[in-house]
Amino acid sequence: MYTVNPLTPPLTPSSPFTSARPSASKLRTRSPRTSALPSTPEESPEFLSLPPPIESVMPDFDLPAAMMSQMESDNGEIKDESERYYWKAGMSPEEKDVREEWISSSRGRRGLRIVIVTENFLPKVDGVTRTLARLLEHLRKEGHECMLLGPTSDRETYAGHPLVGTTGVPLVVYPGLKLNFLRPKFMRTIRDFQPDVVHFVDPIWLGAQTLMAMELGWAGEDWVAEEGPALGAGIAGAVVASYHTNLATYATLFGMSWLEPIMWRLQRWLYSKTLLTLCPSPSTRNMLESQAFSGVRLWPRGVDLTQFGPSKRSVEMRASWGVGTIHTDVGAVHTGASWGVSSAEEGKQVDAGVHYQGRRASMPLTPPASPWVAATEPVSSIPPTLPERVVLLYVGRISWEKNLHLLLAAYANLPTYLPTGAVPPKLVFVGDGPARTELEGICAKSGYDAIFMGHRSGEELATCYASGDVFAFPSFTETFGQVVLEALASGLPIIGLDAEGTRDLVQHQQTGFLLPLPTTTSSWSIACQPSSSHFKLASQGYAQLLARAVMNREERHMMGLKASTDGVRGFTWWDAMESCVDGYRESIRISREKRRVKVVCHSSTSTSQSNTDIESTFITPSSSSSPKISRVNRVVSRRLAKRRWELNDTCETLWHLKNVLKAFVVIWMFWAIYSHHQYSKSRGVEI
Repeated sequence: MYTVNPLTPPLTPSSPFTSARPSASKLRTRSPRTSALPSTPEESPEFLSLPPPIESVMPDFDLPAAMMSQMESDNGEIKDESERYYWKAGMSPEEKDVREEWISSSRGRRGLRIVIVTENFLPKVDGVTRTLARLLEHLRKEGHECMLLGPTSDRETYAGHPLVGTTGVPLVVYPGLKLNFLRPKFMRTIRDFQPDVVHFVDPIWLGAQTLMAMELGWAGEDWVAEEGPALGAGIAGAVVASYHTNLATYATLFGMSWLEPIMWRLQRWLYSKTLLTLCPSPSTRNMLESQAFSGVRLWPRGVDLTQFGPSKRSVEMRASWGVGTIHTDVGAVHTGASWGVSSAEEGKQVDAGVHYQGRRASMPLTPPASPWVAATEPVSSIPPTLPERVVLLYVGRISWEKNLHLLLAAYANLPTYLPTGAVPPKLVFVGDGPARTELEGICAKSGYDAIFMGHRSGEELATCYASGDVFAFPSFTETFGQVVLEALASGLPIIGLDAEGTRDLVQHQQTGFLLPLPTTTSSWSIACQPSSSHFKLASQGYAQLLARAVMNREERHMMGLKASTDGVRGFTWWDAMESCVDGYRESIRISREKRRVKVVCHSSTSTSQSNTDIESTFITPSSSSSPKISRVNRVVSRRLAKRRWELNDTCETLWHLKNVLKAFVVIWMFWAIYSHHQYSKSRGVEI
């Protein structure tokens, strides 16, 4: 007898993740014929059950409730007051302190100086680099200065912010990624730029080197903790990290489950050196807190509703896939009223957030506000021989850690759950990655009706989304799921797993279906291993959900309508990126509180002290809170801290030659891991 335990529930209104959503009964104008539908996994005792939504409260950033007084002033007054606090070279300590207090106390205050250290950036395109590009653009528009330190790129600036690159060693087990090495110029940049905040993006290798170098004082004494300079002593300034990738889960996917607890310990140690950890979704926050991460804050994501929407649906695109248009009961062109939306609601505006100057932004309920058109080309342009078929769309990186094995296995099981003689759906993959060639070979060998579009962006990507019918997303390693949000905005119901990231965006039976975790296992990383005994059950359950979406046209369209309206309510890029800036400001306040710097400016008539004297009061660390640093660590750290980074180009070249020795060690280590991965892969079950 299987036990039935509740899944992690979806969220209720309180944030962009928790918008008000109508009950499931409002999604249908008539009840579907259960006799024509397969039984769903949530009705089976072999899967965990999905309870109704419950209240969930997400912590906000520690921002003052009152907005700054100059918001009510005219533009000239705001500009004059802001300029007094802009950074300038040669500022005195008391001027820096006053500036820090002003710039960190409220939203809308321009002039933050940020250094971002990232393991990954353009030209590689993935969710991390796209989010980082959005952040850099937001910082420029809001009047902040930034320097980006990361891998060598094909450009010197992005959105007006300078990029400083370094060399790296290709990661054998994952093409496209590199192990990048710290260079002296990084430390000089931090010291000379004098940032208010240093932001580490997914620190694991380059970030780890930079964090330890800052502990040793290589970036300047301003970043050395009171117990330093020493490894493990911590960093004195405002330092934040953002968590984007479930690296520990990836270890299991690559057949090295023994490495997962080690990865968690390493990440916990690295992130403990920062004041705040920014993560993109509530479920990811819960996961991090369960792993003893502290100071976790939400940094959500957004979607551009002017780019993604149901109106981008293209008959021509579907014809290129070899499928015709699926006509609905109410015709080819649909207005809001045709979809069951009252005329009074057609022009309704959705609150999208409040700008720091008090301007309220809003967006049309179903973007764009004009009538929803099922096809952008005349119906007569469709070749009459093309069958009306459902398109199962996948958008994302074509790599096995996205759990594509489950999608292929479920597709193979679909005929079991479809009526006899039913036309199977078309599989469309949009994206590129290291597994594309292998995946194409599997589909061709197995006779799956699949097409691979490769990398698409801009309007072409939006057209691909809107031209699909169902979005199949089996990944369980997401921290947010940007492609899920874009698919929702495009009016597609989502078929996903009840896992971190996806569960925060998809409302079960309202904007899609979530596959519960089988009761026979404790984690998706185990259930989705093709060689495991749980994989068959998971693939059958996922196939049932796909079959239900394929067969029930009315339910599919109703979920698509809700997805493109309530499903994306409140997810604006401005609010999302400003949440990150809020984290910067909070980290500055935390850093100031730890220092408790009290500046006393004496009058010019004082004869006992100069008017530039500063009285500084530090918190005396208790023995329990002070880091325990061994004598050996302290001796070694002090010797390392004596390094001077005033190096010319010749010395830096010698530094890189020194890194070659490290590279040999790293290459050997990953060659051993790669060999183990290839051996495990050869023993895998072929789909």
